[in-house]
Amino acid sequence: MELSAVWTLITLTILRACRVNSLLPIPLIILEDRIQLNSETKVSCVLPASECRCLEVELKIVTTEKLKNCVSHKGNYSNVTCTLDVTKEMNEMELSCEAHFRTKSKPYKLNIQTEPEFTDCPDKLVWIEGQEASFHCKAKGYPPPNVTCQKDSMTYKEGETFITVKNMSGSYTCRAVNFDSVGKKVTVSVEYEPEILSIAVEPAMSVYEGANVTLTCKADGVPSPVYSWHPQVPHVILSGDNKTLQIREVTSVHDGFYICIVQNKHGIKTQQQKIVVNKDIIEAQTNPALFQKGKGEKLEVVFSNLLLLLLSSSLFYYLC
Repeated sequence: MELSAVWTLITLTILRACRVNSLLPIPLIILEDRIQLNSETKVSCVLPASECRCLEVELKIVTTEKLKNCVSHKGNYSNVTCTLDVTKEMNEMELSCEAHFRTKSKPYKLNIQTEPEFTDCPDKLVWIEGQEASFHCKAKGYPPPNVTCQKDSMTYKEGETFITVKNMSGSYTCRAVNFDSVGKKVTVSVEYEPEILSIAVEPAMSVYEGANVTLTCKADGVPSPVYSWHPQVPHVILSGDNKTLQIREVTSVHDGFYICIVQNKHGIKTQQQKIVVNKDIIEAQTNPALFQKGKGEKLEVVFSNLLLLLLSSSLFYYLC
């Protein structure tokens, strides 16, 4: 088949698809009814039909005189309107409108097969316990890569949302995969409000007056919580991080409840521990009068037992 015949077939196919029966729409010139000398008049060119939407049209007003302020409108009922400064010499001047049609295909992208590459994937992520979070690791490549992040047996898709918990902290491997694959390490830190685990008392909750006692508060939280104690009483020594409170030579003033306070930017928690200062036992051991009385009572018991033993021995000898 000759080249000209091919083009003829293509043209006929386009015209048939546009439903114009081998005739393209003809543009029309529209003029104002009364045109006055030395004035400005409008000249318009309009395409009366828009049946052929597969064709792009450009309208142009053709005349020997200069037109100005031309404004075009494309789409349904395409048109162009210009202004003309009227002079006596323009009487019976001819104007026409040309419609230039052209066709074009839809745009198609040229996709070249490329290996995956991370474009936006931070090295560190900070989440808040109990809140919604996700991995934001974007990757480019063709075909578009599939991105997942994994730690142990848990795998999360890029953009997938979930509620965070403490054990999600750690190092993840994020991987972008198409016909090839690329990996990246992402460190996740889950922050949460503090929690008091225990308050240890040494030597015991009940202490003698004059002894030393130590209270140690242990708590968990991210960021690491700040410690403080209430109340502030005399003869108290705090460790550098305030976790440990030591009371030297306790007295009755130290009897009562001690509150450990821990806080970070996500919350505050408290827990109390009671200290009992035992005075009666101390007095029983240190009062000389009480001690001598007790000692005398013990000597009397020993002497009585010894006397009974001697008497029983003498009686046994006499009988024998």
